[in-house]
Amino acid sequence: MTSDAATSWLTWQLRHGPGARDPVPLFHQALRSRSPAALEALVDLATCGSHDAASLLQTVLADGPPRASLQPRRRRALAGVAFVWAGMLRSPEQLRAAALVFEALWPGDGLSWLGPQLRMTSLQTLYLAGRYDQLSTLLSGLEGLHPDAAHYLRVDLANPHGPSSLALEEAAWEQLLSARFVERDLAPLQLRDADSGAGTDGPSAFDRLAAAGSVAGSAPGGDLVTVIMPSWCPDEGLLTAVRSITEQTYPDLEIVVVDDCSGPGYADVYAQVAALDPRVRVLPMERNGGSYLGRAAAIETSRGSLITFQDADDWSHPSRIEHQVRALEQAGPEAPMTRSRAVRAKDDLTHQWLGYRAVRENASSLLLRRSVLDRTGGFLPVRKGADSEFAERVSRLHGRIVDVEIPLAVTRLRAGSLSRGDFTFSWAAPERRAFRASFMAWHRRLSRRRKAEGEVTIDDATLAGLPFPVPRSWTRGLPVERQLPARLDTAYLGSFTSPPSRATAWLSAELRGSADAEQAGLWHQEGHAATDLRRAELDRSLDDPLLDHRLWLLSRMDAQSVGRLVVLDLSVLALLGGQEVRVRAEEVEVWLSTETVRPGPSGLPEDVLGASDLVRSWWGVRPRWVIAPWLEESEAQELRLALPGLDLTVDGADDLRARGAVDLGVREASDAR
Repeated sequence: MTSDAATSWLTWQLRHGPGARDPVPLFHQALRSRSPAALEALVDLATCGSHDAASLLQTVLADGPPRASLQPRRRRALAGVAFVWAGMLRSPEQLRAAALVFEALWPGDGLSWLGPQLRMTSLQTLYLAGRYDQLSTLLSGLEGLHPDAAHYLRVDLANPHGPSSLALEEAAWEQLLSARFVERDLAPLQLRDADSGAGTDGPSAFDRLAAAGSVAGSAPGGDLVTVIMPSWCPDEGLLTAVRSITEQTYPDLEIVVVDDCSGPGYADVYAQVAALDPRVRVLPMERNGGSYLGRAAAIETSRGSLITFQDADDWSHPSRIEHQVRALEQAGPEAPMTRSRAVRAKDDLTHQWLGYRAVRENASSLLLRRSVLDRTGGFLPVRKGADSEFAERVSRLHGRIVDVEIPLAVTRLRAGSLSRGDFTFSWAAPERRAFRASFMAWHRRLSRRRKAEGEVTIDDATLAGLPFPVPRSWTRGLPVERQLPARLDTAYLGSFTSPPSRATAWLSAELRGSADAEQAGLWHQEGHAATDLRRAELDRSLDDPLLDHRLWLLSRMDAQSVGRLVVLDLSVLALLGGQEVRVRAEEVEVWLSTETVRPGPSGLPEDVLGASDLVRSWWGVRPRWVIAPWLEESEAQELRLALPGLDLTVDGADDLRARGAVDLGVREASDAR
């Protein structure tokens, strides 16, 4: 079977399955999986089969989208096509076509059948596609949108430093830019004179940020606050970030800038940083270790009883630390830490990140009592995600975080910025999803211990020992990398969601029943029949094997070597087609169940031949076909009758070799002769 045939098979399954009733979950699935077949299914639904994705794109660009007076289901499917075009971020042509579709669908009902986030995303598409006049018209008198979403669209249309053709004079735009700060009694934002920064073209609008009328050190002092700022190969943004801390109204500061082994070419930047203020100290690292090892080193050498952080290219409002310290004091001595909000912005101080509002929680703003670290440990020694895990751990064990619901920073959106490239509209990097599932399992165990023991203390030695599995790519070049298995004998690929499937129940029982079980990998992947708006999380019944290090979580982006990859659920392979897979497998077994051969909601069973081709394209081998060990004998017989052309074995590779079974590739060659 060719790849085109496999795509057509999956397209039919998606087109005639749950997506036929409601296209909205289908387009979210298309964005989560990046599956070409899911986009084709949406196009087929929207056009009743008169177009494929390529021809619809050309038609929309040349002649506009199909009639706006489509029946409701077709309108939803057409909107879904536009969301996928925009959300994939693949070409200017797809973005422009998405904007044209949304313009055609807005008149009449204003896309009121979509939720506020999706309506915002459609308007962001118009902005990013350069449809400024059309966006301005739609924003006039618009209701039902989140106030922040509407506000920052208007701010960006008025921005004289951005691409909009509707820009205002700078003073008028600065008033709009400052509104979310001023309404919370904070000093308004303004831009410094352009000649006050470095660079041949002058500093960006972001690097000119300041606050009008704010006076450094003007607030009452108190406990010493250590501000830690890890950096690597910095540019002008580091000066912006450090300067924003030196201009804080709270006076009692120690500022530690970590040089994460940037190299001699950056000595001048760090010299400029150190010269900004006598409270600034540059801490060089002997080897590159990432933000969290840099934070740990800075904490070790710091003096403050309170500790906070700043990303090396962000800007903090002068009142940020003053407000967070005050909130911590007012919350009382049992409150472990505070966190504030931030406004996301690009270098030109526009704010549109497709599918996301500009105002958000600021993960790097955590301001904590040093004593918390004695009870909870510090940050996990990995390269990504440790701030989210740390905040969850502290709040679960030692009390809620005090959230200061005020935007007290502007965080920079740049391609390649730490962590920000791991999220796009309705999609998150698979290794991030695996990491979150893993640490949430550990946190559930900690909560149970706390309930039983009354108090739980975590030290840095526990964290250094990796109390839960982490993505291999996040340990690159770090000491903890040595703790990850270089090779897994076996890994299981399937959809391990709640409620547990028969495959999940079997695997959980198998792992729990053997104290000497080998280390295995678990690769959780969504199946094509999923109908939720969000990707389902890993089933909790696998928590104990995961945390006892009998399971190591994999994602398709992990460069992990596996001796035997066992596919427990054939439906997960279909959505992986066309995706990059870095997992290396020497042998592949597909364990077949009755669900494989019984027609699903679309009327088709699973695509066995397409799965075989996909396995061969990734790993250069044909799969071995195994009757799933959880099946009754009658079900096994059903499989044999339904798949007479396949050589099936029972329960495992050893039995397969003993019987000398011939794989599907040989069978296909024999049939061809």
